Amino acid sequence: MFESTIQTIINIIAGAVISYIFALYRAKKRENDALRAGVQALLRDRIIQAYNHYVCEKGWVPIYAKESIDACYKSYEALGDNGVIDSLMEQLNELPNYNLNGEKNA
Repeated sequence: MFESTIQTIINIIAGAVISYIFALYRAKKRENDALRAGVQALLRDRIIQAYNHYVCEKGWVPIYAKESIDACYKSYEALGDNGVIDSLMEQLNELPNYNLNGEKNA
């Protein structure tokens, strides 16, 4: 009888501990997924802003900006989702790294 009671208590405690660990894991996974999605959204937004500025407005991209955009793209790509961003990056990569019109502060 005593051994049966001890075994039941051990089973209850083990079940509670396992449930708690599983709940912690799920909470951390949700938090990690949210952080991942947030970082990805920020990187996507930054690449789109750069595209609009350099492709649509200026027609050229300085080397320092291109390196920064490439770093954003590599991180964005590592997070797993690309879609339209691939096409934008192709267009950004085709731009010259100097102003062809010779205008100052273009």
